[in-house]
Amino acid sequence: MYAELGDLCAVWDVKGAENSMFLTKKRARTTLQLGVGFHSDGLSCVALDRSGARARLESCHFYNSEAVTEGRFAHAIKAHGLRGAPAVVVLSPNVYSLFQVETPEVEHEELKSAIRWRIKDLLDYHIDDAVLDIFDLPVSQRRSGPRMMYVVVVKRSLIQQTVDQLEAIGLEIAAIDITELALRNVLAATSDPGAFQALLYLPPRYGLIEIVQGDTLYLNRRIEISGNDLEQQGGFGLQEQLDSLILELQRSLDYHESQFGLGAVPEIAVIAPESRKTQLQTLANESLAAKVRLFDLTGLLDGLDAVDPAELYRCLPAIGAALRSD
Repeated sequence: MYAELGDLCAVWDVKGAENSMFLTKKRARTTLQLGVGFHSDGLSCVALDRSGARARLESCHFYNSEAVTEGRFAHAIKAHGLRGAPAVVVLSPNVYSLFQVETPEVEHEELKSAIRWRIKDLLDYHIDDAVLDIFDLPVSQRRSGPRMMYVVVVKRSLIQQTVDQLEAIGLEIAAIDITELALRNVLAATSDPGAFQALLYLPPRYGLIEIVQGDTLYLNRRIEISGNDLEQQGGFGLQEQLDSLILELQRSLDYHESQFGLGAVPEIAVIAPESRKTQLQTLANESLAAKVRLFDLTGLLDGLDAVDPAELYRCLPAIGAALRSD
């Protein structure tokens, strides 16, 4: 990742042309770290105590849009004594764009300016109103084409709004991240760092497939089928949705193998609605060569017994944010 800011105090200077989205700042001395996930229909918030050998989940809640508007989220932050705690914020995928672009052949200090020029016609707003960050896409072992990189772009006004909203209720923003990298953090913490692993994530409003090795993101794809789509279908319609998901997984696995030349991905983790996840896992295991498992945080976090599985399902990006270690 490039051009991280060392200090977010001074309310992250959103007027600067080359500010990074993935902000970091010096954190308060506390064993608690918060993850705050923005969603199209609300907010998720988790608090992790990382003082022990294994992190403990102290709280895990999803607040719908009405609860946020009515101040229940702000009240919970105050009531639980979380004001001043460092918080890593995760943006909802619907508010930013994630592109793959060819790496410009320029000096390092000119890289972001060159990327801005390259993506300006891909946006539906002026490039001067955008904040961007960039991180490398792993080099293919099979192809000799140009080096590629990921570019994340978000409106500057939205970042300022996010900062203002959370600082107004007393949170200390340690970093702002994206959903794909927050989920990568969770996968990296629950698997062998040298092994490839795929993830199928189906929250209510969107679907996402990604392939990681340790903390390296190799592939990410947003798909049209969401968790709500699965729950609202039955009979033939549900089977059609499940078959489409299996096809999307197979396409992703095939692309990864052909693009990077690093062999087949051996395992797929599934995060899906409670009412559909077992059926999805069974069909995927019958159809794919990779082993398909239901995602489980039991070996990573203490305190899971006290959390409603439905809340945990909504809070995965926030958990990944709270696990961020840099």
